Amino acid sequence: MEKFAARQVVECLRSGVSSRNLSAIFSYGREAALERVGRELERVRSDSSALPLVVKGNFGNGKTHFLNIIAHKAEDMNFAVSFVPLSKETPFDKLDRLYRRAAAGLYLPGYSQPGFAPLLEALQPGSEEADEMLNYAARNLHPKLEAVLKNYLDGSGDAYNQNILASDLAGDFVPSAQLKSIHRLNFGKALSLPPFKVKENIFDYFRFLSRLIRAAGYAGWVILFDEFEQLMYLGITARANAYLNAARFMSPSFGLTATYTVFSASSNLWSELIWKQKNSDYDNVPQKLAAKERQHDIPTVREVFGSFLKENLFLDTLSTFDIRRMLQAVRDQHALAYGWHAPDDIGQAIAGIPADRPLRTVLRAMVEYLDLQYLYSGRPEIAVEIPEEILPGELPEDEGEEQEDIAGA
Repeated sequence: MEKFAARQVVECLRSGVSSRNLSAIFSYGREAALERVGRELERVRSDSSALPLVVKGNFGNGKTHFLNIIAHKAEDMNFAVSFVPLSKETPFDKLDRLYRRAAAGLYLPGYSQPGFAPLLEALQPGSEEADEMLNYAARNLHPKLEAVLKNYLDGSGDAYNQNILASDLAGDFVPSAQLKSIHRLNFGKALSLPPFKVKENIFDYFRFLSRLIRAAGYAGWVILFDEFEQLMYLGITARANAYLNAARFMSPSFGLTATYTVFSASSNLWSELIWKQKNSDYDNVPQKLAAKERQHDIPTVREVFGSFLKENLFLDTLSTFDIRRMLQAVRDQHALAYGWHAPDDIGQAIAGIPADRPLRTVLRAMVEYLDLQYLYSGRPEIAVEIPEEILPGELPEDEGEEQEDIAGA
């Protein structure tokens, strides 16, 4: 198993993709940042508060890897963790898509696979936890959530309907007409519900899940939003909505329970979008909101911009000492993965790499160097010649001579 795990680590390093396995091994140079995260997680666990953290750094400096380190730390402290990479399919202005991704990618301590189901399976009808969740939903959330949970807990137990209700709580929303039909089947009476509007009411599902995680006995919920710089590809109205969505995770007033939200973004999000000299979002987004008669949202957006400064954690380039420690760990993993004695001298592996190259590039170069050493028991000299460019209509000299011979014949 150790050999297999080591090969997984090496393959992740070779592809340049971070993973949960890597975070348990390579955390060099981030000790101070991880201490801060540990203190804030302890605060979330002790007082059930909602805290944000904004992680930024240059391209390739290990932001995604640091999120995986946070995930590993959080699981050790009994937190549930959701890893949500942002993309065109999961933009930050669409909370319903964010929720589905967060629920599907929810890792619970002690479980090797992500998923929402264990939380519901542990919720027994009539238990103290079930009553607490029903009361919380009735007092604080849209009535639809109470109806879904009540039918799931106290209904007839029909497997098909149970699956529909569980899917709704995981973000695949059941239509109101179908929910009313299930309720009549379970309890023999009609269900009256106000309209559920996704844009207005979807955040109640985040509140519900954060409360459910806490009620299940976990320390809280850690949500890791990676690639937050994807905001740069949205239109200005969508960006305004994304900033307002960020406020929901940053401020305790929006009702999340024991939640630690981390936003990871490239440094150019600030320099090229939020605070650039001309046409910055700091000026343009409030103007856009005012033009749409949404002046009441402007203070919230301003608070988000302030939080991007105040709750900031910048990942510096690692020192030479820390990089060397990391490369030695890579060498040890490679040796374990393939059962060989890797060379002690690792200086040659990165001798020709400029100092300004991203850490990801350095690690991949190290793996390639070790691969060559393992395969050829030395560092082979590889020479590559660039082929001569042939312009359209031209022929190489030898082919031209052949054509002349044919014509002469």
